[in-house]
Amino acid sequence: MTPIEAALEAIELLEPGESINYTFFANKYGVSRSTLSRRHRGVQRSRDHQYEEQRILTNQQDKELIKYINKLTERGLFASHEMLRNFAKELTGKKPGKHWPGRFLKRHQDDLISTYTTGIDAARKRADSAYKYTLYFELLSRKLQEYELRPEDIYNMDEKGFMIGMLRLQDGNREWITSIACICADGTSLPPGLIYQAISGDIQDSWLQDFDPEQHGCFFASSPSGWTNDKLGLAWLKDIFDRYTKEKAQRRWRLLILDGHGSHLTMEFINYCDDNKILLMTYPPHSTHSLQPLDVGIFSPLATAYSKQLEEFLHKSMGLSHITKQDFFRLFWPAWEQALSSRNILSSWKTVGISPLDPEIILQRFTKKKDSRPSTSESSRSILQAEDWRKIERLLNRVVANIYDKNTKKLSSTMHHLSTENILLKLRCQGLESALQNEKKKRQRGKALQFDIPPPENGGAVFYSPRKVQQARDLQKQKDEAIQLAKASKEEEKVRRQQAKEEKQRLLEERKRIRASQQELRRLEAEQKKQQKEEERLAKEADQQLQDDFQQAKKIPKKSSKASRQQNLHTNKPISAEVVAEAPPTVNRRGRQIRLPHRFRSD
Repeated sequence: MTPIEAALEAIELLEPGESINYTFFANKYGVSRSTLSRRHRGVQRSRDHQYEEQRILTNQQDKELIKYINKLTERGLFASHEMLRNFAKELTGKKPGKHWPGRFLKRHQDDLISTYTTGIDAARKRADSAYKYTLYFELLSRKLQEYELRPEDIYNMDEKGFMIGMLRLQDGNREWITSIACICADGTSLPPGLIYQAISGDIQDSWLQDFDPEQHGCFFASSPSGWTNDKLGLAWLKDIFDRYTKEKAQRRWRLLILDGHGSHLTMEFINYCDDNKILLMTYPPHSTHSLQPLDVGIFSPLATAYSKQLEEFLHKSMGLSHITKQDFFRLFWPAWEQALSSRNILSSWKTVGISPLDPEIILQRFTKKKDSRPSTSESSRSILQAEDWRKIERLLNRVVANIYDKNTKKLSSTMHHLSTENILLKLRCQGLESALQNEKKKRQRGKALQFDIPPPENGGAVFYSPRKVQQARDLQKQKDEAIQLAKASKEEEKVRRQQAKEEKQRLLEERKRIRASQQELRRLEAEQKKQQKEEERLAKEADQQLQDDFQQAKKIPKKSSKASRQQNLHTNKPISAEVVAEAPPTVNRRGRQIRLPHRFRSD
């Protein structure tokens, strides 16, 4: 326990509510007062905790990954740097940097089983080691006998890229159309898988205009870079390899040998092989130029044949035509058929000493240099990484005459076994001590690892077979016809909508006109009713005035007849021409003139 941890533990033993004197505990345990205060208040964490958070994998993930790698190694599948990066990506969802595998191997060098794949970053010349190749052929021979593998059950797969318009087949991180090739030791080959570069992920029909599903056995896929990835690698394994080899092998195991640097070697890829009786094997690093049949006898003739097709195309067009993706397949397929002949395939397997099995074809290049054995630094680095193991191997190489002798190998393996057991025991003790210390710390709760979380349908990656390509073409034709019908229907619908719009507008105008006429009719009727009502009112007022005048006349008293006669006598004189003034017109209470009916008028 460190002094700072002891001081923190002493502070935790204080009673609740008791004041904390950081200066006292800092002086007592010899630590910084400010550091102790920050650590106790949670402001600052320990360096170990900070380092744990910055790591890509947790301790538990490291242990599980080590178990998984050792399990693969025991089966003969040795993990390369690229495979380690793929495994870490599947565990964390983020691919680590290119230097992470080296740090991981150095950190866990005592936990991993020693294999010939150590020193993965060595150059090709260092890989051309007789000891490495001997181990490789010993492992291959052991697996062939253990699983009773026949030539028709042994396959080699690799990928190569074509750069559009270039005259050679090349490697490199540029824009390519990638071809995935797989050959069998019986002289046959699987249909190629072509991966076109497509940012959108769609395969254009113009790229396959020269492809005939009935004549060309080929699968197609796309990726943003034009190269394979882990999803496309798994799709190739399911859609092409397993599909074309399962019935041929019946219930026997199949051996698939491939480059360990491929990005397709993921946990999901390996688990699928285990579930379907597919035995995986990788080459020693930087040795495919000598041990891989495709590199030795197939890709070079394929490059030559493709270059010839390309040259003829350019000569015929006088250099005026530019090579595009539309022209690639017509140039690729004749080259493929020419290079992937049964004779070339059988010769490739024989040249690398696999079928028939003859390691001396490869190892004989080292027999002339028998006295000049590999240097101790190279041979030890190719097997072990720990310093004590290097010393043991160096000492062994000095004292023995033939390092390839059976007893020498047995002695070397025994010393390595004893050293490994001693290291593992020390590591176990250290692990127990670390576990006791970790129990006293407040740690976050661990999360269960989930290794097998396959995305739906391989994450969208798929290789399209000739039948699927033809189905896609038929579907595209149906879509084109449907588009034309839709356009015609759209035009008809447009005309119909225009006619409906015009009819609707006409109906609106008609209704507007009807509403206007009805409104005018209602206005006239209202005026007539108003005039009629006014006349009735005036007639009623005139009748009432007449009745009032009549009643008023009844109230005036009549003169006697005698008086009337006397008055007449007195007034019986000549009437002068004097004009009698007309009486004022009779009006009602509102000041309106009252007109008497005609029957009551005197004139």
